[in-house]
Amino acid sequence: MDFALLIDGYAAQNRHRGWPRQRLLHECLRAAIRNGTLAAGTRLAASRALAEELGLARNTVLYAYEQLASEGFVTTDRRGTVVAAVAP
Repeated sequence: MDFALLIDGYAAQNRHRGWPRQRLLHECLRAAIRNGTLAAGTRLAASRALAEELGLARNTVLYAYEQLASEGFVTTDRRGTVVAAVAP
């Protein structure tokens, strides 16, 4: 999955909202999960790799992943972050 392409497309559509990068990344990933672009069981990129790919700070990616986990969209363990089987 080309996360940079996914996020760039979402950002282009929602740039007018003036959201901080963490929220933009969070909303983009949440939308991709909801519309099926990121299917249940899909492993998300490692936070360091995604941060480097997008030119973001790692904490920005960690924040987005933590928000998704708190909302039940993803699960995390020591192997990584995975889209939950039953997203809200």
